[in-house]
Amino acid sequence: MQAVIRRLASPETLSANTLAIVFLIYLAGSSSIVALTTSRNTALDLGVSGVLSAVMFLLLFACRTLFGKISGTNWRAAFILVIIVLANVLRALAFAAIAEPIGFNDSLTRPSRVAGAMLLTLAGMLVVGELIDRRRRFQSALADLSAKQQELSIERATYNERLQRANFELEANIRGVLDPALSLAALEFDGGSTERSSVTSAQLLQEILRVRIRPAIVTLNTPTEPLSSVIETPRNFDSLHLTEATSPPAARSTIDIFDSIRPALSVVPLRIIGIPLFISALGFVRGVLAILFFSLAWPLLSAIRRLWPERFRILPVRPAIALITACFLVAFGLPVLVASVSPPELTDVVDRSVIGWVAAANLLFSVGTAWFVAAVFILARARRLTEEHLNKVNEQLELSIARMRQEIWFTQQNLAWVLHGPVQSALISASIRLESGAVRDAADRAAILSSLHRAYELLTTAGPGVPDFNDFATELTGLWQGVCTISFNDSDQVMDRVAADPAATYAIIEVVREAVGNAIRHGDATSVDIAINDHTDGLVGLVITDNGRGLSKEATPGIGSDLFDSLAYSWSRESSATITTINAVLTWSPTV
Repeated sequence: MQAVIRRLASPETLSANTLAIVFLIYLAGSSSIVALTTSRNTALDLGVSGVLSAVMFLLLFACRTLFGKISGTNWRAAFILVIIVLANVLRALAFAAIAEPIGFNDSLTRPSRVAGAMLLTLAGMLVVGELIDRRRRFQSALADLSAKQQELSIERATYNERLQRANFELEANIRGVLDPALSLAALEFDGGSTERSSVTSAQLLQEILRVRIRPAIVTLNTPTEPLSSVIETPRNFDSLHLTEATSPPAARSTIDIFDSIRPALSVVPLRIIGIPLFISALGFVRGVLAILFFSLAWPLLSAIRRLWPERFRILPVRPAIALITACFLVAFGLPVLVASVSPPELTDVVDRSVIGWVAAANLLFSVGTAWFVAAVFILARARRLTEEHLNKVNEQLELSIARMRQEIWFTQQNLAWVLHGPVQSALISASIRLESGAVRDAADRAAILSSLHRAYELLTTAGPGVPDFNDFATELTGLWQGVCTISFNDSDQVMDRVAADPAATYAIIEVVREAVGNAIRHGDATSVDIAINDHTDGLVGLVITDNGRGLSKEATPGIGSDLFDSLAYSWSRESSATITTINAVLTWSPTV
């Protein structure tokens, strides 16, 4: 009851669209009753009825201003009921005053007429108002989702560009730190003279190491998200109250026949509104029989839906509309046809010339209402498909972001490797040679500068080469031999496929290395099992289980957690007193 009251008190109940549609329904219903009960001047009576119906709904429309000023749900619902009763009573009195002098023969009692009209008005305003409200919310959300989907598509299309820009900026930042140092070294060594002090040159190189190279190595090895201003995490649309937008192609160009017929079944019970009218016009037995005839539409619609071939369930819009309309015409038309040609006991109270008109009005009313309800559910399907589409797009974007974090981390490691290896080695070697007196002439100094240039030229994203997971597994097992037993299980040979993606291979190696190290150092583990599985396309799963004591719930995240956050698409840890399990999912690309 509360739901009905809230629905009745909502603004949509008296909206212009609701009143317009209910007016058409009311006009069809009232015209049918007039045609059934008049014996002469049918056209004139129908004209009078139509004019009075229009005046009544203009009165309801005029009450919208007063309705908007009423506060409180119960008071607003009561106001609607009062104006519906008042409008229908006034219409009935006016019709009686006008129609009787022109010879209207009313075989329907006035209370029955007013009661039926009030029920029709009230039910129409409730149902149509609800459907219009749902359609409005759908359309509002359609526009919102359309903008979100377009935004997601643009972000997805630019991710490769963002990744390249992020790597470029990372490399440029490193060069911005190191190039001035190289320029200083060039001024010191590219003089073509041996008069410069070797000790001073060695001190310059050591200062470059201390001030430039080693801080850069520390920065690169810090497990933080680089260039966060370049890589933005996409907004999560799961919390939106999704209604619909520009749908994916399947939602925009197809209709589900099953889902469209099913809601139309709710139209059949609406015929209960006509029970007082049919009983009053035809008598109890004939009225109930007429309602039963018209209610045959329900089993007919159900049978059509159940027998519909599955392969023709999803169809393009135009043929789907034609077929659904045909189904409605058959389901609602057959009962009307049966009632129209029924034995005299159903129709002997009505002029046979009116039967065709009444049957047509009844059929159009039923088909129109059924289509109105079905259209809302077609929109609901389109909304659902768009939700699913956007969720997939959002998931792909999250995968792309995880992939970018992984690749930028890979770039960081490559740059750190170059600085720690070739660049640092070249500087240290040159410094030691200068201090030892091994540098005697300009050619030696030029050779030092050339070696520095060659080391700097390695500052690219190329890295130290293709990683080998099997070599890593052998190295890790040997490293902790005698302290902890480490076993690997790759029954599906996932790493053989992942090997084509160096960034993903490095990421998996680092996650395993960190997890094993933490288990032994912090949990005193003596056994660690690493299981590798093919999670889904583009994802590889790691399950790392150890027999250590695990971390307490109060433990704060450390460097390891930051590393997992940077490299994994998702990860979780479960600890107990005797076992700790890390589940991590990482991205990889077979097309690298």
